[in-house]
Amino acid sequence: MKNIYLRRISQVFENKKIDNISGKIIQELEKIKFSEKIKPGMRIGITVGSRGIDNLDLIVRTVIQEVKKYGGSPIIIAAMGSHGGATVEGQLSILECYRITKEKIGVPIKATTEIVELGKLENGLPVYFNKIALSLDGLIIINRVKVHTSFKSDIESGLCKMLTVGLGGHKGASLVHSLGVKGLAEYIVKFAEVILKKAPILCGIGILENGYDKAYKIRAVNPEGFQELDRKFLKECKRILPRLPVSDIDILVVQEIGKNISGTGIDTNIVGGITEFPEGIFHPPKIKEIILLDLTPESHGNAHGVGLATAITQRLYNKIDFQATYTNSIASGFLYKSRIPMIFPTEEKAFKTCLGVLGKLPGELPRIIIIKNTLKLDEMFVSEPIWEEIKDQKNILPLDDWKELKFDIQRNLNLRI
Repeated sequence: MKNIYLRRISQVFENKKIDNISGKIIQELEKIKFSEKIKPGMRIGITVGSRGIDNLDLIVRTVIQEVKKYGGSPIIIAAMGSHGGATVEGQLSILECYRITKEKIGVPIKATTEIVELGKLENGLPVYFNKIALSLDGLIIINRVKVHTSFKSDIESGLCKMLTVGLGGHKGASLVHSLGVKGLAEYIVKFAEVILKKAPILCGIGILENGYDKAYKIRAVNPEGFQELDRKFLKECKRILPRLPVSDIDILVVQEIGKNISGTGIDTNIVGGITEFPEGIFHPPKIKEIILLDLTPESHGNAHGVGLATAITQRLYNKIDFQATYTNSIASGFLYKSRIPMIFPTEEKAFKTCLGVLGKLPGELPRIIIIKNTLKLDEMFVSEPIWEEIKDQKNILPLDDWKELKFDIQRNLNLRI
């Protein structure tokens, strides 16, 4: 292998953030007259999904505090569709990773696989809903608004999705995703409309994160404002969404994938992999080879998204829980995302194999990027051709001198973010 040099760089993104998250939530709840919604003794469910939202435990504890202030009895409801292997134990384990346990937040936590049929759409499709959540006096829906990894629309991941997929449990998530890309775009909202009419939804708290995954905006809305908030925050999310600095890449090395990083483990909005979308609404990069090195502990073996890669390490493969991965993949309706790529015993073998099939002419340098994961794009290593393309951009800064790409005694890459 010829000597390859990369440079560590920084991308500057939207960095405004909320300094006083608790204060902002309290202020937002006051705007929607939250005190008038809670009556003494009411059992109030607070939904928590499977995503690693910034300061999630602080957000949840603040909402708990406000419910108690007005005499309500708060209960955490695990609302994560088919994630956690579609088991009670798996859902509770995910919540524990986010420091949400009864011991730490002081209120009961309920997870269930029991789902009831709440109603039907005009075409006969059933609307499923969490049985425990339906039995409560009121529900507060918390979710981050973000681009989805499987479809493109004006409403993607947000409050409506939490109602339809998160609180729909394994049955609801499976049904929605079985309708395909077009179904996701259309039916998430249609199911949510039925749920808003028939379930005891008190309000929602939408969160928008900046380019560094910090809380950028938080807004509380009444049930009739769910769609409007989802649309408004999603539009802004697309504007500030971090991206790779170029669209033409030979090899992308991703140090880790995981459910705490993206619903698809590796964000398709960053690397491509969304198969259907309206023309002109999405412009995925062209990446010849994607190498995945590891799976995060927070994923609990769920490697959904691994199928987007060319190559993975034996280390990553050994961590895959196929039951959890396949449960998620089948429920999502996108089986190809859990196909197993070529498995290599070392990072060196994976990299050299991918490098050897690029078809480069003698002296032609490869276009290589190394990132930690698809959430952390503020720092990365880039090879010389990519640096030459981006070096004059105002949001690009060099962090180090050039370093030669090498492998250590365990045959692992020496360059790490």
